[in-house]
Amino acid sequence: MVRKRGLVQVIDRDPSRMELPQRCLPVLLLNGRQVAGSPTDFESRLRRMTMLEEVRRSTVRDILVLSDDDDPLPPDLKDLWSSGFRTNITVVSNAARASESLKTWAKQFGNVVLTLASSSIDFAIPDLLTRYEVTYPEQRRVIRVRNASGAFRNIDVTELDEPERPILGCYSLIEERDLRVVTQTELTEKEFVSFFQDPAASWRPYAAGLPWIRDPQCPKKLGQYLRRLDSEGADENCIVCISSESGARGTTLARSLAYLCARDGYPVLLAKQLPFAPDALPVANFLNRVRQSIAASASDRALRAEQAQADGEGDLSTRLYEVPWVIVFDTIHTQYRESEISQFSRELKKAGRPTCLIVVTGPFAGAPLFDTSAFRRLIDLNHAIELEESRQLGRHLNTFLRTFGKERAQWQWDRFYEEHTV
Repeated sequence: MVRKRGLVQVIDRDPSRMELPQRCLPVLLLNGRQVAGSPTDFESRLRRMTMLEEVRRSTVRDILVLSDDDDPLPPDLKDLWSSGFRTNITVVSNAARASESLKTWAKQFGNVVLTLASSSIDFAIPDLLTRYEVTYPEQRRVIRVRNASGAFRNIDVTELDEPERPILGCYSLIEERDLRVVTQTELTEKEFVSFFQDPAASWRPYAAGLPWIRDPQCPKKLGQYLRRLDSEGADENCIVCISSESGARGTTLARSLAYLCARDGYPVLLAKQLPFAPDALPVANFLNRVRQSIAASASDRALRAEQAQADGEGDLSTRLYEVPWVIVFDTIHTQYRESEISQFSRELKKAGRPTCLIVVTGPFAGAPLFDTSAFRRLIDLNHAIELEESRQLGRHLNTFLRTFGKERAQWQWDRFYEEHTV
């Protein structure tokens, strides 16, 4: 629950004078810390009204009422309803007259979405928690990480993200379960078609090798940058730029390269398709917690000891290998924000976290990216394609179409090229 909703915040004073975390579960105490009765002084009444206003402005979709009174709806909720507040209400009550009381109240307003569950509170609460755990099961986040010798290990990062300000609200991971090998014959026709409609819908097409990488030098160049990061650390942090015209599949190429990196044990963070300003501090803190988790594992300590013994080093801390991370930003994050991306990279370098940023820009990227020594131009993508490239694409797609009985002959690909070439 904490990882889904954040930490519980018990609020016993005016919430308008408090700054709550980005994600939390607030518990509003309308009576403050009073054990019984309703306080009558002005400050207490003001606190109560501001709490009710906080509820009204929250646009909450559902309210659950637990009560054994004959009139189960709290007077404050009735007052909110009279002010125009509307939501779905579920009442759990075992009172004999609860149903009659709710019907009488609902008739005053009409179009009230009201559900009564006749049950005792002692039974309803544990049953609700059980149903929640079944409906929203906890999902572990496990990533593949390489060590200094190139061997892979799995690291559970589920509990390493901050519950109140999670970076995984803005970024997604390529997890170990996404890296399972998928053969070309295992990819269904529906998945094949869906990939061209939404390349971000699933990682299975990437696992099957469906994306066609136009320039085979791209993965090789990126691999060289990562190997340099492997050996030199954060001093070799880089910004790898994919310049792409709109619709030239720059985002798909970035995701394809990121997938290849994750498969090789370089963990990946992909910025979600949401407009936000990149902030290096929470990302650096998350990467540091992952590093500490790896260092704390017994297998890593044994590896460090072996390395130190082989190299004749007595100080194990100087021999600790930190795996570089790959962070992917799309045009929605880089457009008019080139200086922020450059600053993001510099701050990660200053924090000592080895990272390679893959950024997708438009055809004309801003000067702040070019002016940094970390800048690496990977490829310029456009819609122009040669006949031989179209044939290569056709042969590549035929390896999948053959499974569906829809393989195309070369003359058909040539005709497609001629009809769509300006």
